[in-house]
Amino acid sequence: MGKTAGRKIEPLFDRVVMATDLTPAWDQVVSCGSELRDLGCSRVILTFVITPNLFSGGSEGPPPQAAARLAAQRRVLEARGLEVIIETPIGLPGFSLNEVAHKYDASMIIIGSHGKSRWREGVLGTFSSAVLHNAQFPLLVLPVAVEDGQPPSCLWRCSELLDHLLFPTDFSQTAAEALCYLELLALRGVHRVTLLHALHPPTGQFSEPKAADEAAAVARNFLDVLKGRLEAAGVLDVKTRVSVGHPVPVILDVLQTSDISLLVLGTQGKGFIAELYLGSVAHNISRFAPCPILLIPPADRECRE
Repeated sequence: MGKTAGRKIEPLFDRVVMATDLTPAWDQVVSCGSELRDLGCSRVILTFVITPNLFSGGSEGPPPQAAARLAAQRRVLEARGLEVIIETPIGLPGFSLNEVAHKYDASMIIIGSHGKSRWREGVLGTFSSAVLHNAQFPLLVLPVAVEDGQPPSCLWRCSELLDHLLFPTDFSQTAAEALCYLELLALRGVHRVTLLHALHPPTGQFSEPKAADEAAAVARNFLDVLKGRLEAAGVLDVKTRVSVGHPVPVILDVLQTSDISLLVLGTQGKGFIAELYLGSVAHNISRFAPCPILLIPPADRECRE
């Protein structure tokens, strides 16, 4: 019997906002409704944000047949056992998504990062700093793509999503809060976790080799503590890794050379986590990451038992 036997599984992502842009790429995301249900989701707020026309003073109405597209995506989600509510707010995507999530006390916002999608530019490009600075809800970024002539299909499976998680940490309070989510995900069957810390001094290099060795030893001790917490939560395979270098190429290297199924990151931390999400780097990580990304903003609540 595993360590999680007899423990209550929290409905971690019971209500989610899906930020559809009505493109075929989003038909693929919608087709993953069964996988969301396996993660504990019961209600989806299917949201299409109508961006205001700032030059004319008016607002852009929904594109032709938008209502029909929303209704079709709603039917797909309902067929997978989910309760669906449609929202079409007018405003900037980042702020509007937060408002909808607040309205329904949502536990997560889902966006797509690839394909012909204005979310890729609107959320992860122009509005990236505002969205990430003001985010009060976990943000799941799903890489999506559409092949010509191929019907939409889910690009990930719940069992695959939780197979091997990468968790970069700078040991900040924000990173500690993100670890709480990792522990809760463990209750849903996380198989493996790699804990990563990037040693990146301000000058780009350590003054002497001994300083680098000492910093690496301290980091490994911290990672061992986090490893113990995840093992206690039920993760059987936890690896730790300390790499010297700028965090962005360090993270991308691990993503490109390991079979990572989900990248989990705390936002607005100190050090490299703060730098990672305060500029174009966020766009680059999301554009190049071959796997889904779960961004965890600072939380007011403590870890739940």
